[in-house]
Amino acid sequence: MSAGNPIEGSKHPRPRKVVVVGGTHGNEKGGIWVVREMLRSPDSWRYANLDVSAVLANPDAAERNLRYLDRDLNRCFGPELRFASATHEQRERRRALEIRDEICPGGLRPDLVVDLHNTTAAMGITWILPSLDPWPLYLASQARKADDRVKILHAPESPESNIFLPSLGAHEVTLEIGAVPHGTHSHWAWLAARQQVRGILERLASCPDGFDPAAALREERFEYFQTISVERYPADATGTPRAMVHMDAIGRDYQPFEDGAPLFVDPIDGSTIPHKGATMHPVFLGEAAYVESGIAYHATRRLRWTGSRGEPC
Repeated sequence: MSAGNPIEGSKHPRPRKVVVVGGTHGNEKGGIWVVREMLRSPDSWRYANLDVSAVLANPDAAERNLRYLDRDLNRCFGPELRFASATHEQRERRRALEIRDEICPGGLRPDLVVDLHNTTAAMGITWILPSLDPWPLYLASQARKADDRVKILHAPESPESNIFLPSLGAHEVTLEIGAVPHGTHSHWAWLAARQQVRGILERLASCPDGFDPAAALREERFEYFQTISVERYPADATGTPRAMVHMDAIGRDYQPFEDGAPLFVDPIDGSTIPHKGATMHPVFLGEAAYVESGIAYHATRRLRWTGSRGEPC
């Protein structure tokens, strides 16, 4: 069973205009520290043949150490932008328009948007790719080769479903780094984000003219994961969660959960609610930011890149 192929064709121009975004969620500090450094010392982030810029996405939320003020900013892009206006009552709707105009002057999209996030889940350094686009996938494969903490997560999105900020770019990468408590200043999360951004820019700057990432990927072999579903907490008849993530499950992002593995516990009667069905690998397991929407984890499957596609392994 195929898990998708890179974009076909032989023309994959090297991304030259790169935008790095931090603070899309104001309480995820790692990316904010990176972007502030880039804005303060732009000369130290210059690379040959690249146009590099940085954006602090939600400064008002960052100042108050909140994920957002009125609405999740990272759900305001793509088709959702049609609901925005310069006078919208929700501040994130207004800010989305400002970011679009800053990142895409005159409607011209940047070649690559890299959005830096933190997660409370134990996901290490995760590259989230909405498609198997050759440039982001190649860059992710090289990052994984250089740092065994790196995981690659293919979270498929269509143009209609992709409402996230990085969709403003012709190519896009979201970096999730954790486990990090929201609202905290984490040395390792800042350093990991900084290292990943540096790696992206250095690899792009060093690629020779005419480099074809799709051809390079045919020589690569690596593990990655693909989202197959988004799962909610068990709930009662009113929709209120009636269970929590089992203590034997928490922290086991990307690990295999086989049929019968403890997944939730009902604190009222103490019963264990196991995973049922085929083996899956959860990510965002117990993510604090998703509690408000009732999401407990994203189920994924583990794949092996064979040079042209992903195959289950």
